[in-house]
Amino acid sequence: MSHCIARKRERHIDLVRAQFAQKDGLAFADVLPAELIEQLLEQEGANWRDCVFTPELTLWAFLSQVTSADGSCRATVARVLAWLVSRDERPCSPETGPYCKARQRLPEELLKRLMHETGQTLHQQVSEEWRWNGRRVKLVDGTTVTMADTQDNQAEYPQVPGQKPGLGFPIARVLVVFCLASGTVLDAAVGRYKGKQTGETALLRTLEKSFEPGDVLLADRCFSGYCDLVWWQERGVDVVTRLNKRRRCDMRRGKRLGRNDHIVVYRKPTTRPQWMDSEAFASMPDEVLLREVRVRISERGFRTKEVVVVTTLLDHEQYSAADLAQLYRARW
Repeated sequence: MSHCIARKRERHIDLVRAQFAQKDGLAFADVLPAELIEQLLEQEGANWRDCVFTPELTLWAFLSQVTSADGSCRATVARVLAWLVSRDERPCSPETGPYCKARQRLPEELLKRLMHETGQTLHQQVSEEWRWNGRRVKLVDGTTVTMADTQDNQAEYPQVPGQKPGLGFPIARVLVVFCLASGTVLDAAVGRYKGKQTGETALLRTLEKSFEPGDVLLADRCFSGYCDLVWWQERGVDVVTRLNKRRRCDMRRGKRLGRNDHIVVYRKPTTRPQWMDSEAFASMPDEVLLREVRVRISERGFRTKEVVVVTTLLDHEQYSAADLAQLYRARW
């Protein structure tokens, strides 16, 4: 994927988002069927009494509020009111209280399950020509978010240890799995920013069921550790990532496949990572063959950058260096 195509795709996504935000009424009512919402609510065992702000209407309104330039509750209720009138249904009160209470009753798990259901549906509908060399590519990326400084949030997501009490905000780490072909979110994990088993690699392992044998995991160098690469390879998932900053690439070594392309031996570390038990670590191979490809990334207005891509895809005839370079550039 060229950067020109990437920019066009980004503009297209912004356009779609703007259309959802500017559309009169509740745009999400057309893409999230009430039957699906009701089915998931029934599975969650959620009860609902409000006869106006049903779960479906509340969810549609909430999503419209998030994408709208005016994210106020008053503007959201006004959209709901107009939508109900246009359908010759009983109008709701212009007050925001009933909507806010109904929104608070939405089960958190419902949003996650809807994300998973809709993302997987679009992911499975991707045509063969949209795949990378016939493979399903799943992009992983992480970020952090801050939230309201409440006692409950501080207890669940403590602030950064270096900040003095009362000065920081609760902070959480978020990791998301995307379908590269369609751009949809397939799964996500939320955890604490600091502490044992709170890093991005640890969160990704909790999403193991989102990957199938034959998938390609595309990620940054945070996921390029020896144990992580082998862990995914043992599950039938190939990895394309960036060289770990603790390693050096020497193209004069290993088996040369072409210019800036070779296969080298990575050896098992002597120290067991904390997230892996002794038995699993002992069962790992003492060494593994991995491929390193030096990639040049050019972006208009920026200095050309060179990165080394590390991958478990060793077949240079099926997966050329140009293919890998194009795939890694797609992360941008």
